[in-house]
Amino acid sequence: MGVILNLAVWFALHVLFGVVETRAAGPLRLQVPDPATLNVPSLVLAAGAAVATFKFRARMLPVLGMCAAAGAVWRLATR
Repeated sequence: MGVILNLAVWFALHVLFGVVETRAAGPLRLQVPDPATLNVPSLVLAAGAAVATFKFRARMLPVLGMCAAAGAVWRLATR
């Protein structure tokens, strides 16, 4: 479970923030995001996916498909 959680946090930080720095404190390495580089559309999609999955018990493939479609629409609309 630790490896899965570590990967989930790593991917979430790198998707939601444009700049993530690594800071060392002895043998410990921490990933620290720059709050000014928050990607709001990614945050909205992630929150929507979490609500659909946990509150409405939507299945994974439909949620992934809807998020992919919403992301593509957002990307094309803001070009």
